Amino acid sequence: MAKQYSTAEENSAINKFNEYIVPFFKTPEGTLILVIFIISIALSIVTDSFLTTYNIFNLFRQSTVLGLIAIASLIVIISGGIDVSVGAIAGLTAMNLAIFLGVFSYPVFLSVIFAILIGTGAGLFNGIIIHETRMPSFIATLGTMTIMQGAIKLLSGGRTVSGLPGSFTSIGMIDIFGINIFLYIWMFFILLTWVIIKYTKFGRNIFVLGSNMEVAKLSGINLRKTTYLTYSFAGFLCSISGILLTLRLFSAVPTGGQGYNLTGIAAAVIGGASLKGATGSVQGAVLGTLLVMLIRNGGVHIGITPFVMEVITGALIIIAVALDTFRKTD
Repeated sequence: MAKQYSTAEENSAINKFNEYIVPFFKTPEGTLILVIFIISIALSIVTDSFLTTYNIFNLFRQSTVLGLIAIASLIVIISGGIDVSVGAIAGLTAMNLAIFLGVFSYPVFLSVIFAILIGTGAGLFNGIIIHETRMPSFIATLGTMTIMQGAIKLLSGGRTVSGLPGSFTSIGMIDIFGINIFLYIWMFFILLTWVIIKYTKFGRNIFVLGSNMEVAKLSGINLRKTTYLTYSFAGFLCSISGILLTLRLFSAVPTGGQGYNLTGIAAAVIGGASLKGATGSVQGAVLGTLLVMLIRNGGVHIGITPFVMEVITGALIIIAVALDTFRKTD
């Protein structure tokens, strides 16, 4: 009798595993969790310096800048667009913030507000160009990316802007319960974006817009307003990313943000966002970010040169697009 009960329990456990666990690991998020786990185990075996408290917290802290840019990219991708200027917006925000603080000596709060307005305004500018000219989003944002990268160099004179006040730089060193403030900021915006996508009218509208523009129009969705809000919100998230970048570097560099333009898109697509629109999740973008940063972090511990890491990052972008294509084929 006991044996029959045990067998029934085993069958129940197997059924639950097949019903809940197996389908989960077939999702982009489940697959990423598995891949991250396997890579982490491998890195902890081949190097003693990876699996340490300091390195794990440092990995998450380093992920925050790219993580916010990946979420910004996700919002645009869901709406059916593509924004290659996300890194440039972060860099422009960072440079203006550094100039406000280090050159003009504006108060920290005022400087941060101005920087956020500039980043959000840059996103709105993208939205205006894309909607009003009907220009493909890739071409439009490629143009604005080039403009912003040039503006960064003009503003800085091609030099690093440093000498920021301690009242600002000390913010980045705040720890709460042993966790750096960068992570709390990232988690806040992860939750905020998740709520917006899941429970607001704007969140529903961008999925409809990304699915079919004509359907969106027939559904009574204001295409102009939705497009403006989409790119403005993406610019806002990038501006927060630029602020964190300035806090991390204690300065702003003329090339700031350039490495994030395509990597942010790759992180979102690796996390399950479809370049055809109407598909994607915040949790997927977060996991995609963690995978990209895990590979970079692991490369440093193993001793892979930065040039090789550039090759690997390029390969990740190709893999991300290929995964998107395979998902749609299936």
